[in-house]
Amino acid sequence: MTGESGFQVSVDVTPQEKKKFGNVMIIGLGMIGGSFAKALKERGLATLYGVDRRAGELTLGVSTGVIDYPADLSSDFIAKMDVIVLATPVRAMESVLADIKPFLSERTLITDVGSTKGSVVAAIRRVFGCVPTNFIPGHPIAGAEKSGVLASNSQLFEKHMAIVTPLPDSNPILLDRLHRLWRAVGADVVSMDVDHHDHVLASSSHLPHLLAYTLVDALANGERSQDVFKFAAGGFRDFTRIASSDPVMWRDVFLANKDATLATLDHFTDRLADMRTAIEQGDGASMFGVFTRAKSARDHFLRLLEQRTLGSVKEARPISVSVLPASAMKGAIALLGDKSLSHKTITIAALSEGVSEIKNIDLTGDVRITMQAFRDMGVVIEEVAMDQLRIHGVGLRGLKAPIAPINVHQSRESLYLLLPVLAGQSFTVVVAAEGKLLNQSMGDLFSLVRQMGGQVVSEVADCLPVSLVPGVASNVSIDLQSGSESLRMAAFLAALYSPTQGQVKPWLSGLSHSDVLLRHFGATMFADGDGFSVKPASLMSTNLTLSGDEYETAWLVLLANLLPGSELAITNAGLDSVSFAYLRFLQSIGADVTIPEQDGFGSYEGVVKAAFAELRGFLLTPEQSYQFRDKLPLLCVAAVYATGESRIQGINALPYYYEDRVLALVDALAQMKIVCTYENGDLLIKGGLPLGGELDCAGDDKLALAMLALGSRSQSVTKVNDCQKLLEEFNELESVSVQLGFHCTVTQ
Repeated sequence: MTGESGFQVSVDVTPQEKKKFGNVMIIGLGMIGGSFAKALKERGLATLYGVDRRAGELTLGVSTGVIDYPADLSSDFIAKMDVIVLATPVRAMESVLADIKPFLSERTLITDVGSTKGSVVAAIRRVFGCVPTNFIPGHPIAGAEKSGVLASNSQLFEKHMAIVTPLPDSNPILLDRLHRLWRAVGADVVSMDVDHHDHVLASSSHLPHLLAYTLVDALANGERSQDVFKFAAGGFRDFTRIASSDPVMWRDVFLANKDATLATLDHFTDRLADMRTAIEQGDGASMFGVFTRAKSARDHFLRLLEQRTLGSVKEARPISVSVLPASAMKGAIALLGDKSLSHKTITIAALSEGVSEIKNIDLTGDVRITMQAFRDMGVVIEEVAMDQLRIHGVGLRGLKAPIAPINVHQSRESLYLLLPVLAGQSFTVVVAAEGKLLNQSMGDLFSLVRQMGGQVVSEVADCLPVSLVPGVASNVSIDLQSGSESLRMAAFLAALYSPTQGQVKPWLSGLSHSDVLLRHFGATMFADGDGFSVKPASLMSTNLTLSGDEYETAWLVLLANLLPGSELAITNAGLDSVSFAYLRFLQSIGADVTIPEQDGFGSYEGVVKAAFAELRGFLLTPEQSYQFRDKLPLLCVAAVYATGESRIQGINALPYYYEDRVLALVDALAQMKIVCTYENGDLLIKGGLPLGGELDCAGDDKLALAMLALGSRSQSVTKVNDCQKLLEEFNELESVSVQLGFHCTVTQ
């Protein structure tokens, strides 16, 4: 039989060995059709038949191994196909469908690769009077500017999306086969409604092509066209690359997807008019806001693309820190801003009215997760310097819906700040996480958010990911049942969104950084019995220089008291009530510590001084153990170097992660030949000289610092392994150590 191409073709379509997808016909051997055929053929998944009106393409298809056999649209071929793929231009599909209609079998899966779906479905209905259950439209999100069978690439669909757009009555067995077919060539398959597909593609693919074609045409026909092209650089090249695509194909696409393209074009035109107005009026803040949100959206896209392309993240190399005995802490130092305070300040400044200048802010580690979340929701945050931000606040309810779920990754601090803020907005948002946060119950936080009046939806009870759906705002009255500083701050943020007045009763008395910080930004809050009442009022921007990290301050003060010859001054300390009480306790057991006076906001800010002193054994009550739970590893080290015995009570009553941290240090003490016993929740430590050796902090930064302090006067070098988290949280460790004379080295 003579086919459309004009040469003899065989009609023997019964291969000796039936392959996984049987006989597959590709109608249209362009770059997409040819690549699909080649991908199946190289993987041995099907016997490939090609149909093309260009005889030369069929000849090349066979000679280059893209297809097995040439074919035509006769009954001899069509009736025996298991799969038929329409890879012709969209406007040609109706004619092809009419040709194959008389010969089709109901068992044959028919699909297409067109970039518009509404027009394809309309063409099917015109030919068949309905959409047959075995016709399931599809669209691979892959391609290049090249065309023809010689552009075929068997890896084209690897790690790319393939969208299938089934109709309600599509054959489920054939739909499953289509999913498996695309997965077999390496694609990530998703399902989508036909209309939704066309609007999404009009925005993500069709509009960019239209802009590229129009821009190049406008510049080419302008007065300065020669110089424009002569001096154009990489940005022009990258933006206009897609203007090299097939003009015929894109003409057909725009005609086929006219309505969705026009709707997207109108939306873009409105935004472009806004940008023109901003430039005309010199409105830098508006321009910066657009640029910031656009960069955030682009970065999100690149992260998704990287995840699809790489599939996994390269593991970090293990890091160890060794400390030599006989150091002395000498000198004055200003520490980088407290990390927890940095998270909170970004949050409150973003929710304030006006522009805040924040100096000495720690922008390392998971602080950037909090910052990125607000950028994703329209907050303009300028990085003025390495430790300085200019934040253009949008008000308590001025955030914009993000284009994707807010991902807090593994940052508990970010989660506790963001969830009550998001619950106070007018849009629905999904909050996702990774790693350890996915397995932890967030019942205390979710309960607080539910009090605000919204709906909290999660697949696994009280676990992430979670969807927050706004409801009718209600006043919150929160009686905190733990001393968690993160939960305390979340409670105050929730109270800010109360319609008339919110109430927060902390578990522990005294001021925290949360309370003090809110007052800096003008929050209306006052003491009310054992707690605080919070009035709904606008937060006002302010300028702040953040005090140094509290845990680092606590660690350095302890080191100065342990190491003979030390004279230390921390010039920018900032203490909340717990840190103040911790230093007072050190004073009570003989430590040489000078504490600054209380300021007008209720915190202790200024210079903290410390020097070597002989410490005495002590008793820590269960109440004190809970109050100092975060700093218990440091107090255990103080007990090692104190004279006599020390007893720390109530460890078994602590939240499990604090207890685990102390018990890990107890193992380290035993390894370093320090006499200690742990019974019924009480820890007894007898003062002595640690042996030194190799310890493992299990990735806990606070435990790592305690182990370094433990080795600071040991009999030999102490090496602490698994310190990656420590250097993320305390990235100044090496520079601070060098400045003060603390002999530690970082190795990989």
